Amino acid sequence: MKKYYLSFENTPENFSLARLTVSFIANSIGFNIEEVEDIKVSISEALNLQLGISKEVKIVFYSMENRLEIDVIALDPHLDREGESNKFAKIILETLMDEVKIEEGIIKISKTLKD
Repeated sequence: MKKYYLSFENTPENFSLARLTVSFIANSIGFNIEEVEDIKVSISEALNLQLGISKEVKIVFYSMENRLEIDVIALDPHLDREGESNKFAKIILETLMDEVKIEEGIIKISKTLKD
């Protein structure tokens, strides 16, 4: 297993950094272009859920032979993440990823490579 770390100010302008990073990692695992796009959308939605929760976010990517796990961590979380737009983001995550777990200050998502 390889781990990659990314930490930045949680602003929409920085989301492309996470999208580019996850694209590289997912491609190196062997995900097809559609799956890579799904993962990129998912990382954006996870970051959207963390907007307003924390000023800084840390992302940990776990790259395995046939699986990608991502932790999106709000550093010093301080607000609730309820609301209609957040419900929509959660539905998108659950649709595009194999596993989604949302806890206080952390969003865990994962996708397994299909044979």
